[in-house]
Amino acid sequence: MREITASEIERINVIILLAGSAVSIIIMRDFTCFFSFAVASSIMILNFRYLRRIIEGFFAGPAARSPEEPQSGEEATKVPGPSKGELLIRLPLKFAILIALIVVILMWGHVNIPFFVIGLSTVFLSILISQVVVAFSPEAGRKHNGT
Repeated sequence: MREITASEIERINVIILLAGSAVSIIIMRDFTCFFSFAVASSIMILNFRYLRRIIEGFFAGPAARSPEEPQSGEEATKVPGPSKGELLIRLPLKFAILIALIVVILMWGHVNIPFFVIGLSTVFLSILISQVVVAFSPEAGRKHNGT
């Protein structure tokens, strides 16, 4: 079974943003519905991308070393990556900023609440869609049948 990458999830999320925005403006014929969905979906795309960058930086940091192996008399030089302490600061800070941004938009932005909530769920929808696509791919059928 093939793995789902974060890039595929982002690509599906952008497709959902474009399709959902088009459907909301065509069906509802109201700019507020379009704006609410598009802003919330864009916020979630940027949030997912920043979360991905934080986590990739954490895991790739200690492993990122010079491609040349050290000679017998040289010391290995390590490229310092983000520490666990930085991770414990960055993740809650990112979520606090996300919540603050959502609260500010809901309090002072003129948004349609149902469309805003649907826009906030686009990352969940893109993960769900990517998993369904993989589950019903021909590769998954071959694995299930044992061939």
